[in-house]
Amino acid sequence: MPHPDRTLATVPGAPAPNFNGYSLVVRATGHRIHLAGWMGEDPETAKVVEGGCEAQTEQIMANIKTCLEAAGSSLEKVVLRRSYFLDIKRDVPIVARVWDKWAPGLKPVSTAVQVSGLAKEGAVIEIEVEAEV
Repeated sequence: MPHPDRTLATVPGAPAPNFNGYSLVVRATGHRIHLAGWMGEDPETAKVVEGGCEAQTEQIMANIKTCLEAAGSSLEKVVLRRSYFLDIKRDVPIVARVWDKWAPGLKPVSTAVQVSGLAKEGAVIEIEVEAEV
């Protein structure tokens, strides 16, 4: 049943969710947008890009930017970031460098967690954000 105070956004150019039960973007009443976690999926193939953490983070940032703009926001308005790593010590500096390239100087509230696996084959990083409208 739809929730009257939430809008589920469809995002042209983004891969569809890989299983039922979640949305890519939810705009809640007020001025907050919640994005699902991204794992470097190529919008054309819905497969995780090759090239390790840096290539995946570049694709994640492009996907996040596309979703935020489709929902009326932008990278500059991100207020919270959650990152899930297969190898946190190796990949945190890579993600930080790529993040700073896409969103220079933006320092949202952040959580970084090492996990034993991610939902898509080949993924080494997943990033989830929340932003203001």
